[in-house]
Amino acid sequence: MADVLISDEHSMLCVTSEDVYLRSSKEGVKSGKNIDCPHEVSIRIPDIKNALQRGYPLIDRWVTCGQSISTTIGLMLEYTVSLIKIIGNYPPQVAILETGAPHHLFTYCLDIALNYLNVKVYYLYGNAIDGRCLVLNGIEKTEVISVTNYSAEKVIDSYIKQIKANTLYTPKDSTLSVSPFLHKSLINGVFLSLRHAISRFRKNIVRSQSSSISATRINLELPVPNLFEIILIFNLQKKYKKLLKKNNFYISQLRPDDIVYVGHMLPEATSFPDSPYYSDEIDVLIDLKNRFSDSKIYYREHPAIDIFTEFKHVHLQGLHKNQQFYTQLERLGIGRVPHSIHISKIRDRGCIFATKTGRVAIENSVLGIPTILYGYPFYGIGLPLTFHVSKLPPKLTCGNIHSSTDLTLNPELAVKNYLTDKFSGSIENPGISIEGDACATPIFENDYRLLLKKFQ
Repeated sequence: MADVLISDEHSMLCVTSEDVYLRSSKEGVKSGKNIDCPHEVSIRIPDIKNALQRGYPLIDRWVTCGQSISTTIGLMLEYTVSLIKIIGNYPPQVAILETGAPHHLFTYCLDIALNYLNVKVYYLYGNAIDGRCLVLNGIEKTEVISVTNYSAEKVIDSYIKQIKANTLYTPKDSTLSVSPFLHKSLINGVFLSLRHAISRFRKNIVRSQSSSISATRINLELPVPNLFEIILIFNLQKKYKKLLKKNNFYISQLRPDDIVYVGHMLPEATSFPDSPYYSDEIDVLIDLKNRFSDSKIYYREHPAIDIFTEFKHVHLQGLHKNQQFYTQLERLGIGRVPHSIHISKIRDRGCIFATKTGRVAIENSVLGIPTILYGYPFYGIGLPLTFHVSKLPPKLTCGNIHSSTDLTLNPELAVKNYLTDKFSGSIENPGISIEGDACATPIFENDYRLLLKKFQ
């Protein structure tokens, strides 16, 4: 993973998880602490630290439980300040991050550094609808940059027809994620954890053998969860799954004035920072409960709660979905819809949905069903029949939302026109965020050149 910062046509900064590199036509390539920083850069530690502290869900995801949050924030602060000094000495015209949102700790620190220095940031978001990369301006995704002549009309038309034709429609990538037997095997999760640990051990040996090079690097060194911690988290997840089975819910309980919040796979980018102001699941549920005091709020767990791994990645869902989470739902009076019940059965009850960034909102809109959004999804917050939490009036009822939704005479056409405009002009995806295609790399490189020309 690498993120590119363009200073001018003769120089470029590149930040990876391993180091920082500066390429210039005069001096070639310099890296790490060998990069000269002759100019003083204003450093406001409180501002930087406040921004870093919002990244606590990422700390959960990537850092060992044995290290305190304070220690981790301190290491992130050191790394971010180093980035600010380098970037401030070589101020870029624009930065391009190859991720839909900074959901690794080092990219999160980089994003904070860029925003601190008021650098324009664009994100390449690999999406699963057409498999291509959207070029987005900022994590709120309010502006999509059209780069190529690609038209998304046929793909969007086919996508909408699938939703309309099949009430049990499930996106292919979701099926591949939650269906394979190995993903649901705790043994496979332990095996992958061991393999990752061995790989890290080998890398550390290589680094120790080249200590002089390692000493000059600028990177974010953090301890990762060990095997014992991972097994403990897996065990918490197993106990939570058993609790979920103790549920006397009947689909007939749902009413049109009820709201069903569709939970996300955790920890994942959908939890943070694509939803930076509601980074937790409980955040959303408490807000819904207080905002719609006359409605019953329900929580539907994500089907991925049954999996421990996904495409060679270990999911530590037990960090967030455990007995404490379950107990808090009970205390708040939040109802629970079993994740075994398909979304279509919930839609039939005429209730309102809520999600952070889920594609369920697109499917709902096509079918004329309203959804409240709590994050900044790749399809944008302007999707017809959706209501972003930032734009909800203080006094609102489910009846108001239903009445507003009824004003859209042809939801299918409205969604098609919106998504076609949103997804057209995207670039080829060489493997960012979703499974990549090696054959796409040469095309991506050409599209990337077209993108760079827009900033020259």
